[in-house]
Amino acid sequence: MQTAVITLTLLVFIFQFRSQEKAIRESSYQNLMGRYNDFLMMQVSRPELNGLFTERMRSLTNREPSAEDAAIFGHLMIAYGIIEEAHALYRKEWIDKETWEQWAAWLKTISTYPLFRQMHLATRGMFDKEYEDFVAKVIGEK
Repeated sequence: MQTAVITLTLLVFIFQFRSQEKAIRESSYQNLMGRYNDFLMMQVSRPELNGLFTERMRSLTNREPSAEDAAIFGHLMIAYGIIEEAHALYRKEWIDKETWEQWAAWLKTISTYPLFRQMHLATRGMFDKEYEDFVAKVIGEK
């Protein structure tokens, strides 16, 4: 009987440790995403930093983008990243299908903006592959 109690206690400790480790990892990733979004927000709010956006846009379009295009590109990246986070929460089943469909509707709306496709192509490989594939379907790439 004592062996069973000790075994059960160890299993409970292992389960709690794994749950705590998962929560720490999730918190660390959310902190990272928050810092990333803060960085993008700062970059968008300071036009002198738009060189990071304009260089990538120039390579895709073979033309000099305007300051307005660079700012819009940055804002689209912020929205893209936020919707990616919602997509990840949906895949983890942390938000329901109805809630995800509202986020997907927002994605479909912003995907009609002319610079959206360029931004999607310019950032290929920088976001979650399943999310990028979903976006590709939304914009008719796949």
